[in-house]
Amino acid sequence: MHRLPKYLIPTLLAGIVLGVVGVYFIPRLLDGNKGLTVSGTIEATEIRLGTQLGGRIDNVSVDEGANIKKGDLLAMVHSANNPSPSNEEQIRAPIDGVVLDRLVQPGEIVAPGSTLLNVANLTSLTLTVYIPEDRYGQFSLGQTYPISVDSFPGVVFSGEVTHIADQAEFTPRNVQTVEGRKATVYAIRLTISNPYKALKPGMPAELTFGQ
Repeated sequence: MHRLPKYLIPTLLAGIVLGVVGVYFIPRLLDGNKGLTVSGTIEATEIRLGTQLGGRIDNVSVDEGANIKKGDLLAMVHSANNPSPSNEEQIRAPIDGVVLDRLVQPGEIVAPGSTLLNVANLTSLTLTVYIPEDRYGQFSLGQTYPISVDSFPGVVFSGEVTHIADQAEFTPRNVQTVEGRKATVYAIRLTISNPYKALKPGMPAELTFGQ
């Protein structure tokens, strides 16, 4: 039986160690560089417009889907508790936007604090996604990522990271990732410019990163 020369033994051992390290770490490094797709629902910042005093709805001048400008008169509420001479409470648009929901009709009696209309600015929307803990370091404020929606196949929208959660949480039940669920995740919120109002609140959207 032939023995290896002593000077070859360290080289052989080093080769074995490198082989073990490669088998263990390389697949993990490759896996860490794989793209990950996460999904969420596009949302708008809604503003609920209500009546402070309550009373009878005298007029609602807008329908759902109507475009509004800041200061537009949207509804009139007649209230016996209103100190103004006309007893009318005016509900005006606080922003430029769109009427999402109209909840009352003329002639209805509403209580103080009741919501009459929901409005929102659809030119700037948000998307919140949840990323696994091991991908947290890949995100920073101001980064932009491509966003896709089923309603516009092949069209890529751009989302800018505007919020990164500081605290981990358990994966919400309604959120899935292509890789599978993780025990804990971090919420990432992106702002999407939507000047032509193609995107709508409630649309599912996907973001792929790390490719």
